[in-house]
Amino acid sequence: MKYSLILLLLLAPFSGFTQDFKGVWLGYMDTDLQHIRTLNVNYILHVKEQDNNIVNGKAYIYRDNPLRAEGILDFIGVINKGNLRINELKILHSKIPSDTARFLCIKDLKLNLSKEEGIDNLTGTFTGAGENSLPCYPGNVYLQRFTDANKQNIPQNYLTNILLDARDPNVFLQTKLARPIVIEITENVVRLEIKDYLREDGDIISVYHNRRPFIRNQLIVNKPTNHTLRLNRNQELHEIILYAENLGKIPPNTSNLRIYDGVKEHQVLIRSTKEVSAVVYLRYAPEPKSPPQ
Repeated sequence: MKYSLILLLLLAPFSGFTQDFKGVWLGYMDTDLQHIRTLNVNYILHVKEQDNNIVNGKAYIYRDNPLRAEGILDFIGVINKGNLRINELKILHSKIPSDTARFLCIKDLKLNLSKEEGIDNLTGTFTGAGENSLPCYPGNVYLQRFTDANKQNIPQNYLTNILLDARDPNVFLQTKLARPIVIEITENVVRLEIKDYLREDGDIISVYHNRRPFIRNQLIVNKPTNHTLRLNRNQELHEIILYAENLGKIPPNTSNLRIYDGVKEHQVLIRSTKEVSAVVYLRYAPEPKSPPQ
């Protein structure tokens, strides 16, 4: 069994040159079903932070005609050789006509970077499902980097929200999200083991997977508690947030998180406060299967 130890404050970033995706990208999405356009909506991707090849931010979707609709979602993503894979996580705001069966889709985007006439473009495809787990029609994405030349294509209220949001850190449950620790895993079923770092002092945490509750109000004690997490094989990046429900008798809230995917084991020292929540990204990269001999 391979083993590695990762400390929250000592994590080295990925090395090598990475294309800059930070900023605002605007354009639209469409879906053709049997050569009939069934979806045509405006889409804005605001990459708030980029740490080498990992990004996060907010996505905005809106349409005025024929049916007005709008939504805002959190997302995370990973860059690989000029391509950008985006996974939307959670619907922050949704306004859909109540007299329709439509719903907001939480999407997985596969985007390719290109340049045309000096303008950066992101184009690709998307799939997804609603919060009700019903699948959405797949479609296409067409985005351009925000410039003075195309800023008139963003409604003023969205532009104002984006500019204001760019000044604030990423937050979850009113806590700032710390710089994520990125862990490479090769299997989609992982075991999370949580125990107190030094001595029991009443620390309680909750754990969220892709902004959804996974463990609620777990008392951290010296005896490890084990939890099995099954990851979607089609999603490359998975977000784990460790939120401090309290600070125990001795602040901050500290715990030792052990992650085991059946091949490698990682240990992470977690420090969370009422102001900052610790974040771990699990990057799922299965080892290629050897061809039959």
